[in-house]
Amino acid sequence: MSTATPSVTGLDPEALAKDAADVLTVIPANPAAVYARRAARLQELADDTVLSDYFGLLRLLTQSQARLAASDSESLFGPQPQLQLSGSTPLSLASFDWGNVWQSGLQELISELLPLVSPSVQQVLKELATTEPEQLQRWATEMLDGRFTCVPARFSLFIWSALSLYWSHWAVCVAEVQAKVGEGHHRLCPVCGSHPIASVVREQPRQGLRYLHCSLCETQWHRVRAECTCCGDNRDIHLWAETETKAPLRIESCGSCKGYTKMLFTDINPRLEVAVDDLASMVMDQQLVEEGFHPSTVNPLLLAHEEPSASSCEEPSANA
Repeated sequence: MSTATPSVTGLDPEALAKDAADVLTVIPANPAAVYARRAARLQELADDTVLSDYFGLLRLLTQSQARLAASDSESLFGPQPQLQLSGSTPLSLASFDWGNVWQSGLQELISELLPLVSPSVQQVLKELATTEPEQLQRWATEMLDGRFTCVPARFSLFIWSALSLYWSHWAVCVAEVQAKVGEGHHRLCPVCGSHPIASVVREQPRQGLRYLHCSLCETQWHRVRAECTCCGDNRDIHLWAETETKAPLRIESCGSCKGYTKMLFTDINPRLEVAVDDLASMVMDQQLVEEGFHPSTVNPLLLAHEEPSASSCEEPSANA
């Protein structure tokens, strides 16, 4: 394995911004198709990774997500929520009454997975299936607020998958409205306010445009290249690749905030899938961290679980 080295520096932000003018700023997802494609990519890469067993579990999970997303059942998604589509991030945690309908999707995912997984995973799923709805709701709130460490690590993958199933379903109508507004370049998802998984450099609607892909609702939104996706600075941007200059997977780092994000060039390799290939290239993350950088993204297939501080997960006081 060769060491990642910076392959491009000093990109021209003005030229890239000019080239990105008058583009589609938000691309709605097709959730069933997204999950099905993710499952197919997991199967494709399973034999080439030391995480083959984990990739197998993820494939079963994403296949279940795809089947449920295609069902369009009101028992899974409930009635359409009341949304303020003219505001920013209409599907963010505090913007609408999201309730606990998502828990129906969680129970369906558990039911589908139970006969297919190993005994150890079955035990985790049975425990999760019998957890009180109030506790599930507290954990969901913590995760949607970015406090992943407050949720038992063995449960977080399945809870987030159910939340994504619900959010991606209702995100489509929001993203379709926002696509017509013509505003973009957000750090977080303009639909739900979540972090991106990574950048995708697409061939459509025009070759070379960068879109960030949401870790919760699967929406993609445009972000100018050669500009940090975290802090917006464009003075000290570097691209890193393992070997070749035109590598289909690279990392964009920012010298100002020391953040980084993966860039998947699907215009070079259309088989790349944002969550799977981000996960499969973790060795590059390790190298960037050793260089003093930190990720500005969230991968729904591998949620971070550093030790929380003593007070970070406490219930807010009544006088707060």
